[in-house]
Amino acid sequence: MNCLSKAIVLILACIALTACQTPQSRQAELSQICSDPANREPGNFYFSECQSVYPSGSQQLQRDYVIGSPAGR
Repeated sequence: MNCLSKAIVLILACIALTACQTPQSRQAELSQICSDPANREPGNFYFSECQSVYPSGSQQLQRDYVIGSPAGR
């Protein structure tokens, strides 16, 4: 097997492994990541994913809007 064939097999194996993640394991992993309040702040890499685990309430959405507005800074 040449180098290109090995790389293709490796990529296909990685794709197959990521497709095997169950919704329960994904939810458990997100719960652990989103337990840190810093990950639930707007602008954080995990913000949108954490919204599925810990959705923002109306007061939190208002606070985030005011903080993010040009007059709020």
